[in-house]
Amino acid sequence: MTGLGTMRFEQRGSVHQRNRSLFGRVCNGALATFEQLPWVGRRLDVTSLLAIAERQTGLSDFGDCRFLEPMAFLFESVEREAKLNALGRFVFYQHIIQLLRNGLYLQRDWKIDRRICRRKICKPVFITGLPRTGTTLLHGLLTQDQEVFSAPLTWEVMYPSPAQGDTRRRIERAEQNLNWFDRLVPALRAIHPVSAELPQECVAIMSHCFLSQEFDTMFDLREYESWLEEQDHRSVYAFHKQFLQHLHPGSPERRFVLKAPAHLNSLEAIFAVYPDAKIIHTYRHPLQVLPSFANLNFTLKCAFSRDMDPFEAGSGVVEYCLRNLQKFFASRDRLEASCTTDISYADLVRDPISVVSQIYTELGERLTSDAESRMVKFLSENPQAKWGRHVYSAAAFGLNAPAIEEQFRFYTERFNMASPLSEVTFSK
Repeated sequence: MTGLGTMRFEQRGSVHQRNRSLFGRVCNGALATFEQLPWVGRRLDVTSLLAIAERQTGLSDFGDCRFLEPMAFLFESVEREAKLNALGRFVFYQHIIQLLRNGLYLQRDWKIDRRICRRKICKPVFITGLPRTGTTLLHGLLTQDQEVFSAPLTWEVMYPSPAQGDTRRRIERAEQNLNWFDRLVPALRAIHPVSAELPQECVAIMSHCFLSQEFDTMFDLREYESWLEEQDHRSVYAFHKQFLQHLHPGSPERRFVLKAPAHLNSLEAIFAVYPDAKIIHTYRHPLQVLPSFANLNFTLKCAFSRDMDPFEAGSGVVEYCLRNLQKFFASRDRLEASCTTDISYADLVRDPISVVSQIYTELGERLTSDAESRMVKFLSENPQAKWGRHVYSAAAFGLNAPAIEEQFRFYTERFNMASPLSEVTFSK
């Protein structure tokens, strides 16, 4: 093996090993040993996981069972292409059981209190853009204004029903789960920090329908990813609305501010369910987005896969970004211009309060001095490198700068984005 092949092999081995924590390797070894025991039995499937969720909750009504078809396709894709290690199988199964338990509890709550589904969700704000374009920062800033905005928090998405415990208990359980995940994938915190009381992405809500980019972000599921993008997502957003109706009962009516790169692919579905929605689109040069996004994906998937190729991860994020941007622009160009506001990542990082003020003007809202003070405090308490510096290399993922410049010219020229000075190594 010589030349490019040798470099690719070395990159694959060194980067893959670096993205597996010692704790994760120990857990994977123990689970692999456990799987070999004669009494463990066969691997879990859709039917057995449904039965486990029913047994653990004492409930059996899943309501609308349209989730079963995408759930079955997800399981088939996992078997065909994910190359999960023992830890990956454990995490996957536990996540699915949690989603099924949530579905049972939600259905129970909706039957007990019919008022939930009559709650109005007015003028929601959807933040979207390619991953690594500042959507998380903007989401965190806007949610500091609790007089105007509301957002689903991580603990609420993980444990949405009061039947799962009081508020403090659910927050504690969510934090415990996140602490375990942090030990399994410690490098993730510097890339994308998550906390029980921080706003959560919409993909975590959509996962209850088994039509969510959360799965192909955590696991290597290229086939599932392509299939997902071709599905009609109106039913997913209908569930999404029901989920929001379930949150914060009895609180004053505020605008939900929501966030996910996945919304790029679903403008028609969003406006079918939320006709008064507002889209905030963030943009950043792809030479900075792609290696950062590739490293995020690779870091997650390495923890749960037997084998990951960094060059395949690189080509995968290029294809994902191209497909989703092209669909987004085709959809938004059919909408009225007032439906969407574009925000530059560079402007957001340089002067976040000015950008927020611009957004408030676009939304017809007033930014109070109290809300602005909370945003300034949020920025001071959450500096960019709070959990470590996220360093990533285009070369590690086989990303070629001239090719990317050409492929994404339709994107960079639309927003007059200048090429960064260096295409080799970036941070955050």
